[in-house]
Amino acid sequence: MTAALRAVDYRYGGGSCRTQVQALLSWCDKAFAHSASAAVRREFRAAIAELHALAGWTAFDAGLGGSAHRHFLLALDFAQDEDLVANIRYRMGRVHLHHGGPAEALGMFRLAGLVGTNHHTNAILAANQAWCHADLGQRVPALASLGRAHDEFARADVDSAEPWAAFFDVHDLAGITGAVYTSLSRTVDVSFARPAITSLGHAVAGYRDDMARSRTFALIALSLNHLVEGDADEAAAVAALAVTQSGDIMSARTRKKLEPLHAEAGRRRATRLRELITPLLAAPSHAA
Repeated sequence: MTAALRAVDYRYGGGSCRTQVQALLSWCDKAFAHSASAAVRREFRAAIAELHALAGWTAFDAGLGGSAHRHFLLALDFAQDEDLVANIRYRMGRVHLHHGGPAEALGMFRLAGLVGTNHHTNAILAANQAWCHADLGQRVPALASLGRAHDEFARADVDSAEPWAAFFDVHDLAGITGAVYTSLSRTVDVSFARPAITSLGHAVAGYRDDMARSRTFALIALSLNHLVEGDADEAAAVAALAVTQSGDIMSARTRKKLEPLHAEAGRRRATRLRELITPLLAAPSHAA
């Protein structure tokens, strides 16, 4: 059930399945109260930990930061697998990063690294540390962490990744690489917009329909970089794709990621682009 709901989250956003995740957790609470063998209880605890981690992520995606934090803490209470513990802390870090706290996120990613057990997890954490450094305008550590992420990923056995980490494939690595360069283009030097466009283009081309939310986020960042490079027409064309694909996605993060694009379009008087985005930002939050 967790695997099925995770697939819905990837495709349609956390708002599309959060109620079902909560219902499953309610059933788990009742079931856990019954007697069972030590082996069964151990496996059930692991399953509940993974489900709470998903509940935290769907809450975060739906714009419910407090609920996300509560579920992540419960997931840590149930988790016994070190790689899952690292993944939960990674997700807690992503909440900080999304809400403008790169320093706090960096601390959480480093804490997760203390229990990271494999190259794949280390690649996820290094890539996200690079993103934090980029948001902080720290060029050298950002590029160093990004290089480490690519090195770790090259050593990783991606095909045997645990279900909670399987999202991080070569396309997602390209997407977060583009996100790092996008941040550097805004905090350090606009010349980083060019490698951002290259990486994000690879991500957009590689994401399948079952990763529609990630593809939409990459399209938004791609549009921003085209705009930074002065190509307002291409930025509008890419944004139109993002808007079209976001129609079925119930994710509050979409609105948040559109805000800097909307602001940049205003500064550059990119009227067509602003007209595409403004209705999404003006819509009720539950529809974002």
